[in-house]
Amino acid sequence: MKKLLTAMMAILLAITLSACGNDSTNEPMGDQNTAKPETIVKENAGDAHANGPHEPGPDDVCAFCNMKVYTEADPMGVFTAQAKTKDGDYLFFDDSGCLLNAPRRDQLEFEEKWVRDYVTSEWIQADAAIPVKANLKTPMKYGYAFFQDQESAEKYTAENKDKNAIIASWEQLDQLASDRYRKKMNSKSMNKDSNNMKNSGE
Repeated sequence: MKKLLTAMMAILLAITLSACGNDSTNEPMGDQNTAKPETIVKENAGDAHANGPHEPGPDDVCAFCNMKVYTEADPMGVFTAQAKTKDGDYLFFDDSGCLLNAPRRDQLEFEEKWVRDYVTSEWIQADAAIPVKANLKTPMKYGYAFFQDQESAEKYTAENKDKNAIIASWEQLDQLASDRYRKKMNSKSMNKDSNNMKNSGE
């Protein structure tokens, strides 16, 4: 009986040691498997925004006017703009005027802003982009295209005299956007006053 008990103890000890050995062998794998999904989630969450601009999805809409935002593949996608807020949020805009009006309405502060280069469709820093005003059909009818350098902007204006293409400035575009926004707000205010007068029976 004593021999049987000793044999059973030896078997249990062997099994326990074997299991411990397997646990220690699997432990790093377990740690890797546990850590890997977290890393992937963090990388996937951060990759889209980590190095600046990214592409809009099919369901993204303009953060200012709520209209469709065009992707790079669409001919109108060359007019899409985007910005990163001080809070780290990324916002898309269907046209450059909306990019400029969003801070007016929503008291936003942008850390970075991007527009697409009209020739390559690549994202470029808005502050460094050269604006060109032309008879162009843009989503919100602002008619501005952007170029990554003076040379390509001048080439476009020289080759598109029929579109009245001229090199412009961000100040001119901002003034246009501001005027349109102010008119829209005045119109809304007048409509509201008119409705209030109707409702009060005046």
